Amino acid sequence: MRAVVEGQHPLAAVLGCADSRVPVELLFDSGFGDLFVVRNAGTMSTTAAIASLEYAVGHLDVSLVVVLGHEACGAVSAALNPQLLLTPSLSQVVGQLRMELLQYGEHLSLEESCRRHTLSAAAILVHSSVLLTDRVRAGHLAVVAGYYDLHSSAIDWMGHVEPIGYPGPAQASISRQR
Repeated sequence: MRAVVEGQHPLAAVLGCADSRVPVELLFDSGFGDLFVVRNAGTMSTTAAIASLEYAVGHLDVSLVVVLGHEACGAVSAALNPQLLLTPSLSQVVGQLRMELLQYGEHLSLEESCRRHTLSAAAILVHSSVLLTDRVRAGHLAVVAGYYDLHSSAIDWMGHVEPIGYPGPAQASISRQR
């Protein structure tokens, strides 16, 4: 703990869910200063999350970003249930998730919705930041999507995010590697 008082030099950054069942530092068996962790409801690639990860990559020289979704995400579950009454702030997050998930159709299971959202959050992260896109293209940054199974405590590594080049709108592809 004293070794990190003067500064931080994390090995990786993680964008994860605020869900208390997904203790990022414990899952990766990390100590003080090992991980730069950004958590929010639903593992969302929000402006604040992107800015935080840009800091980790741009100022702390982190070369690996993990986007970690999980089984039975409450925010994704709420997005699949439009009848829920939510606070205004939660409605905004859930509404974003609902719009994202509608592109995949209306009959996805919670499991499939959670998995697809994890991949989408990773792609949005890369394509919402010139810094992250440039670092990935230059080979100085890897952005990897993972899916945590609450029952087995296993992480399914779903692949690396690779920006697709121009011409055309920015898009990402996920290359599955095991």
